[in-house]
Amino acid sequence: MNARLEALLEHLVRTINRGRIRESEQRSRMALQWQPVDRLPIILSCPLPQEPLFQPYPVAETFSDPEKMLTNELVHAFGTSIAHHYLVRDDLPLTVRANFGTVVVASMYGAPVRQVGENPPWIVHTDDHAILLGDVLNQDPHDLARGWAPRVVETMQAYHETLSQVPELRDLIRVVLPDLQGPFDSLELILGSGVYADLVEEEDKVDAALDAISKTQVALAHHLEPWVTDGRDGISHQHAVPLRGRILLRDDSVLMMSPSMYRDQVAPHDDRVLGALGGGGIHSCGNLGGHASVFLELLHIQSLDLGQPEMNDLGAIYALAQERHAPLIRVVVPEEELLSGAVLDRFPTGVVLCHRADSWEEGGRVIDGYIAAAEKRAVRV
Repeated sequence: MNARLEALLEHLVRTINRGRIRESEQRSRMALQWQPVDRLPIILSCPLPQEPLFQPYPVAETFSDPEKMLTNELVHAFGTSIAHHYLVRDDLPLTVRANFGTVVVASMYGAPVRQVGENPPWIVHTDDHAILLGDVLNQDPHDLARGWAPRVVETMQAYHETLSQVPELRDLIRVVLPDLQGPFDSLELILGSGVYADLVEEEDKVDAALDAISKTQVALAHHLEPWVTDGRDGISHQHAVPLRGRILLRDDSVLMMSPSMYRDQVAPHDDRVLGALGGGGIHSCGNLGGHASVFLELLHIQSLDLGQPEMNDLGAIYALAQERHAPLIRVVVPEEELLSGAVLDRFPTGVVLCHRADSWEEGGRVIDGYIAAAEKRAVRV
């Protein structure tokens, strides 16, 4: 173990409040199950402090060095920081993942990966669209030695070995699944925007391709189970937030098709993956519009993760989600709703809140104000 990571882990042993972490886990579990809560769980997202105790490594260095990737996951991921968590009283879950971005499943179908500067890896599209679609159909969906999958396994094994050396942390820090996208999002990464024409012109081939990618996603998730320490209690984590279910499918690309096309051609594959893995959530950025109700029709959906909640009618989606007891994840509300406690009248339970701040000082002030408002509300009730 390199000295920098060793110092970071020693710092976490000194500063993590085990009792507070367990309290936050219980609060999140109750909210996700639509049970009464003292307050909704809330997670702060903000830049690192101006003089952070620990600095992340350059992103490009992490893809071939599991210790550097683990360091970055602990220092600053998705706007949160386990290393600096002691500075605020939010409900951040302690999670790390093998962070190879969105490309893992797509790379397993021969899609070339490029990574530049501090950007996450991305898929490079080619002009041979028809050939690429044929390649997807001709590959063994259960071959897990392809693409970047071996890198993921190596990284997760390294995480497991490192954390096993720190008994004070190994049962607190959860190693979660990497981003496995969703069947259609992975297919769109492989084929590019031409996939939308294929939905009409090559419907059977697209269906077969989505079936293959679904099988790969399920097989890889099962393959990684020995190193995943998350989800066994029915609560898993992605994007540094808790959700109900065992996996989070990404469905950003489906917003480019109609809700009815999604229902007919993509939803069965999403639901098959969710069902095979014990249920889970759907994530989508942007304005979900009519897609929200179709997502919530899925038999095995257990959570709905909003990448851009400010673009959505939260009241309408909350009403739909309440019918299914599928909690809403990463809900953002105006600061005044947190400080007044009004958010708890609007959403009594079934929601995980996020608050975005420009600094730890500002964020900590709002979190403290929200907790105080919730305590006053409890006294009045």
